[in-house]
Amino acid sequence: MSTIPEDAPSIRVAVIEPGRKPDDGWHSAEIGKAIVFKTEDLDDYRTKNWDSRVYDAMLLIAAVEYCDKVLKRSGLRWVRRFELMVPVHDVAHWQNPDVAGSIVGALKFLTGDDWKITFTAASSDVDRDFGQQSLLEWGDPGRTITPFSDGLDSRAMSAILGAKGRADRLIRVRVGSKADDRPLRDRKRVPFLNIPFSVNMRYGGGIKESSVRSRGFKFTLLSALAAYLVGTHDVAMPESGQGALGPTLVPTSHGYEDYRNHPRFLRRMEDVVQAIFQYPVSFRLPQLWNTKGQTLAEFAALESNPDEWNRTRSCWQQSRNSSFDGRRRHCGICAACMLRRLSFHSAGISEPKENYIWEDLRAGEFADGAVRGFTKVTRAMQRYGIAGALHLDHLAEMRFSPVHQPRVKRSAWQLADHLQISTGEAEERLFGLLEQHDREWKAFMKDLGPKSFVAQWLA
Repeated sequence: MSTIPEDAPSIRVAVIEPGRKPDDGWHSAEIGKAIVFKTEDLDDYRTKNWDSRVYDAMLLIAAVEYCDKVLKRSGLRWVRRFELMVPVHDVAHWQNPDVAGSIVGALKFLTGDDWKITFTAASSDVDRDFGQQSLLEWGDPGRTITPFSDGLDSRAMSAILGAKGRADRLIRVRVGSKADDRPLRDRKRVPFLNIPFSVNMRYGGGIKESSVRSRGFKFTLLSALAAYLVGTHDVAMPESGQGALGPTLVPTSHGYEDYRNHPRFLRRMEDVVQAIFQYPVSFRLPQLWNTKGQTLAEFAALESNPDEWNRTRSCWQQSRNSSFDGRRRHCGICAACMLRRLSFHSAGISEPKENYIWEDLRAGEFADGAVRGFTKVTRAMQRYGIAGALHLDHLAEMRFSPVHQPRVKRSAWQLADHLQISTGEAEERLFGLLEQHDREWKAFMKDLGPKSFVAQWLA
């Protein structure tokens, strides 16, 4: 029996092929309009392992992203209800309970929503419609796949993994929107450089929901597709400890726990890939027990060009809310920006203040910290800042607060099960991570001073 409230926001989305009409009562997402495949980028994914399941998996990723953005969450509860219909080239395979069940289970766990997915027969011929170019003939289990974006963690992970082994064994897979943000010294054209599809929300009335937890599904499955196509099994996820574990240790009061980079979700995605492709992929988090600051320090010791970290992107804000004088900046106060600034501080690396709208966190008043001339200082921005600071402050309290010990120990027990280590080792490593974060946060706040607006928020 379903426990989803009857009045939960709900929608029925049918992904349709060009020229088709959806059934009555279904919202349509037409291929070629709402979901657009780019032939050149799709061909970059073609190897000897290519088959229609790869294309269908990409279509599923896009369909899930569309659903996640088209339906706004209620202000009263987190959960939404989705019915999704997707055309595929082997209906029997995708409707197999092992395949469909693993996908739905992973999505429910990741997004906190209720999902029902039905697969229908596709009429298009993937090879005929998109060409048959094959760039790669790999079958190399010795390579490592890592998702790559304009984020600090992914840039750092790429450098760290390259330094620990042969750099040419590392394959970067684009998972962000920027066209080309590989390390500045590496500009040769390589496969997996761009995501081969885009989701156009103009056909859905614009983006209605900004939480977009489905990004975790997109990033992991795209990385797994690359591993399958290359013939390797190793996928190194870039997230550091605070980003991977913090959102589940300190969830927001009104939201579902964020598992996008958590080992529990990654294990579920391993099951999804195994079910779809009958192919084992292992997602690992090499920096799981390090803070972002420790990861950045390790990165900076390997890389002499500060542009490699200064030009990375962390901010959650859209450009219209965090641009000044014609240039997009980080807002400097959201949870992601606060973690970034904490990490630069703990790594002992200076960052240009012009990277941020809020240039000065030592200011006594919130508005005074923003760059002079910025006109979009709003209560909403302030709420973002307070939430970000409180998240990092609460995470710093987790290790030694008796109130939080049951939650921390339960998290360690779950991690031990999913990482296949002893509970004792998991507790030791998690305690060490939280203690390091506590030290970094206290040093950061001491440097800001007791009269800073950030300190006043936490008083």
